[in-house]
Amino acid sequence: MSRIRLALGLLLLVVTSIGAPALAAPVDQSAWAASKKIVRLANGIKLAYVELGDPKGEPLLLLHGYTDTSRSWSIMAPHLSGYRLLIPDQRGHGAADAPECCYGLTQFAFDAKLLLDALGVKRAAVAGHSLGSMVAMAMAAEYPERVSAIVLIGSTALAPVKPGAWLYDQVAALEFPLDRNSGFMRDWHPSNQPTAVDPAFAEAVMEDILVIRPHVWRGVMRELTQLPVGRHAADISAPVLILSGGKDPLFPAEHHAALLKAFPNAPAHVFPHLGHSPNWEQPAAVASHIKAFLRRP
Repeated sequence: MSRIRLALGLLLLVVTSIGAPALAAPVDQSAWAASKKIVRLANGIKLAYVELGDPKGEPLLLLHGYTDTSRSWSIMAPHLSGYRLLIPDQRGHGAADAPECCYGLTQFAFDAKLLLDALGVKRAAVAGHSLGSMVAMAMAAEYPERVSAIVLIGSTALAPVKPGAWLYDQVAALEFPLDRNSGFMRDWHPSNQPTAVDPAFAEAVMEDILVIRPHVWRGVMRELTQLPVGRHAADISAPVLILSGGKDPLFPAEHHAALLKAFPNAPAHVFPHLGHSPNWEQPAAVASHIKAFLRRP
């Protein structure tokens, strides 16, 4: 039955127009994993991805955050159904390969470029949340001919992690297997946002988080430590949209300000009552900003 529900949901995604109001059908979370396709990239890495929306629409690559998977975009996908949505599990996450090395932005960006190669997509807009937004910046700087625009959600131009900061210390001290009832995992739970998140979605995301391997948790963290992710902003020619939560505990106001400085011509919006994951809290509203940006002349 779950496959039937998924098929019905995907059908509604395809026929919903790009300008449709927020009445889109929800995606069946229990069937998300079954919707993934597997692709072997030219660098040997296996990625999993979900393809939704209009197969003839403009390609939109959606990149998830740290310890998330393609599922991160499942509740927003119905509101972006006029696009050809390409939604990968990035290396180390979900059903993708989790090699011992390496987890820097360069590796993630190269994987994303190779995914476009494998799918025959010459150029795409890229929207990223948190870590995914950093990968979007790296991709736009390294492969400008492949990126038509980037959307940065819950992002920063500063160093996202520093020794002694809460996230750095928590990840360094993690013990595996992970205990979902530990203080850190309760804080890291997807439902821990300033406004309500769909409970079925939050629980499914949590199950995905709990199986991320130790070397991935620590490998990404080490690569991001004290590394200003906006350092190549001058090399990015693609238009940029910045979307932030006014109550983001990971990337508060100074991070949004740094993005505005790095991309002075970028349109930007702060959702004052939302946190680090506006795309989870108010997916229809975030999608509305994305569609308006991508429709610009």
